[in-house]
Amino acid sequence: MELPCQPVYVNIPSSNNFAESERLLLRPICDSDAAALLAIPSRPELAKTNHPKEPFKSIEETRQWMSSKTFAEGPLDIIGCSFTFAILDKSIPKSQEQLVGYVSVNTLDPCPEIGYSLLPESWGKGFATEALRMMLKMWWDLPRRSVDDCNGNEEKVYAICEKANEASCKVLRKCGFEVVSEFCFEGDKLLIWALQKC
Repeated sequence: MELPCQPVYVNIPSSNNFAESERLLLRPICDSDAAALLAIPSRPELAKTNHPKEPFKSIEETRQWMSSKTFAEGPLDIIGCSFTFAILDKSIPKSQEQLVGYVSVNTLDPCPEIGYSLLPESWGKGFATEALRMMLKMWWDLPRRSVDDCNGNEEKVYAICEKANEASCKVLRKCGFEVVSEFCFEGDKLLIWALQKC
């Protein structure tokens, strides 16, 4: 697999913003979310579409995953930052667990690559599309740095998705992503999607 190389265009503030719609609230993930987040990758039906296809079994695994969302490559002012948000379903009472998924920019090296996942109980409601659009708006609204080595290329964000994961492909298509390449990894056909900054 080879993702395109792209310079880092964004300046990321030390504290990320929140985003809210009529149905959803996006807020930065925090350590106290670990148990609720574990409920997502521990589900076999979700693990089978993500690498390495093994359901998470512990809070420790979840915390390692959470720490992997912190940028370790790029300009010095980016290292240590994160752009990962919990998706909260506002129709669930605050006395119950409202966290139903996450959406993020996973990495900036070699290019911005996004990811998202929802509990199966929240599938089919349009939450993934709505949350991804909300996160992308926050991403595009971030201040930009001057970049000399862009070679005239437009800024983009990317996503990797199994070709067989029709629901996720539909989400990306609805958000304006287009397939730019296809490759095989460990027997799975994967698609690389791209969305150009508008």
